[in-house]
Amino acid sequence: MLTVLLSCMSANAQVSVNGIKVFSKLTKTEVFEKFGQPDEYKRQDSGDNGVNEWYHYGENFLTFKENYFIEFTVCDKNFVVNLDGLERDVKIGDKLSVLEPLETHYMDWFEKDWYCVCFEDEQVIIKVNNGVITCISFSTDSSMGW
Repeated sequence: MLTVLLSCMSANAQVSVNGIKVFSKLTKTEVFEKFGQPDEYKRQDSGDNGVNEWYHYGENFLTFKENYFIEFTVCDKNFVVNLDGLERDVKIGDKLSVLEPLETHYMDWFEKDWYCVCFEDEQVIIKVNNGVITCISFSTDSSMGW
C-alpha cells in the first residue's frame, strides 16, 4: 500500500469525461446540454459547505460542488474518459492493457479486481473483469472538502 501512496505523488492529472475536464465549472443547464437529461438529479445545500449536485445516468453519476465537476463514476459505454498520459479515450469494454502507458496499481486492500492510476491528489479507480474495464471512478482527496 505504501508503494501505491508514494507513486500517487506525481503531477496533477488532466481527467475528463466526454470532453469535459474535471474541475470545470458548469451550470445545471450546461450539464444537461453536455451530458443529456439525467435519470435522477439530487441537490443538497450544505450551508457553509456549499451546494452539492448529483446527476445520475443509469449506473453512472457525475458530482458537482458549487458548479465545479469534482467526481464521477462511469459504468457503461455512453461515457468516455480521457486520462493525462494517454493518447486515446478509455471506455467501458476496453482491455486493461489500454492503460499500459500509465502505471496501474492493483488495489489488493480494496475489493477484488480494482486497479488505481494515481496522480497528485487525484486517483482514477478502474474495475476490471477478465481483463476488461467495467467501471471507472474519479475522486480527489479534496473532493469532499471543496
